[in-house]
Amino acid sequence: MAAVTDREIRSIPGWFFRTDWAMFRFALSESGRQIAVGDLAEIGAYLGKSAVLIGEYLRDGEVFTVIDLFGAESDDAANSAENAAQYPVLTKRKFEDNYRRVHGNLPTVIQAPSSEITEHAAQGRHRFVHVDGSHLYDHVAGDVTASRLLLAEQGVVVFDDYRTVHAPGVAAAVWQAMDDGLKPFAVSETKLYATWGDAEPWTRAIDTWMPASGLNHEVDAIAGHSVYRVWSPPNIVGRTAMSAFNLVQRLRA
Repeated sequence: MAAVTDREIRSIPGWFFRTDWAMFRFALSESGRQIAVGDLAEIGAYLGKSAVLIGEYLRDGEVFTVIDLFGAESDDAANSAENAAQYPVLTKRKFEDNYRRVHGNLPTVIQAPSSEITEHAAQGRHRFVHVDGSHLYDHVAGDVTASRLLLAEQGVVVFDDYRTVHAPGVAAAVWQAMDDGLKPFAVSETKLYATWGDAEPWTRAIDTWMPASGLNHEVDAIAGHSVYRVWSPPNIVGRTAMSAFNLVQRLRA
């Protein structure tokens, strides 16, 4: 796959921020070093903003599976209501058009509830899984379990909205999973990075990578785990905020 530019990521609507562009590149590259061949998966894709970056790291012999309702009705009334309220413009066609514009060839795209991911993606083979689907506790708890089934021993799972105020069900399900063996090694403003395997190789890798990453960081101890808290420097955040401000001003003019 060709390298994906920042401009291509920015061109797709969605909630995927610069800090995590860097963290995804680290996690996808490092998982490729720790696991010789491993598949990729995304649970909840919206319009493809993060999927196009994941797709850059797909290697020969690997499969990238994307699953989302893409606007279809869910058997769960609460889930359908959430999708209708938060993702009214989402369709499978729009995702595919955005992805093709960057990569040409599509990943394996499944229009179905996230609970069906293990029916379509190989269990025990994945090196990277991004969970960004429902915010409802029961659904997220199912996605947590699915990530464990999908991942190879040293694979990495990334959970979106682990601390977002409108998604307390995500926080409850993700942090609860530590009791079952989930080991976080990094958090950004919006995403938590973890493994079900040995966290030490991931901690060593991020410790080596971080000084040249351009990110700010601190290290917290959480339940015996060293967890990097990472964020973009103020100048990057400032430029992003100023760009948004200028856009609003132009729209008002």
